[in-house]
Amino acid sequence: MSPKYSCNIIWSPEDDAYIATCPEFPGVSALGDTVEVAATELQNVLEATIETYQQEGWPLPEPRRLTPHSGKLLVRMPRSLHREIALRADEEGVSINMLIVALLSEALARRQSTAP
Repeated sequence: MSPKYSCNIIWSPEDDAYIATCPEFPGVSALGDTVEVAATELQNVLEATIETYQQEGWPLPEPRRLTPHSGKLLVRMPRSLHREIALRADEEGVSINMLIVALLSEALARRQSTAP
């Protein structure tokens, strides 16, 4: 049984195609007109890459694993920022944690909507 490696697929306007990559093998990628084609092509490229690694006696990278997250995060920040966040949370009638989660969610959504 072959190792299960991760796959990232994004649309590339420059290539007018989907690009599939495997983080465990930097530089390995495949293109496709659809997500499915890009994934299939990447699987073919990975099989050839793994075969080359085995023929050369190179160690295969470990497959990435999903790690569970507790939902807890300790963040150090300047006191002035802490004060501003606390004041805004108080103004909005929410906890500091709820405000930070909302602000982070908004920032991530903006970043994703403007990502190339």
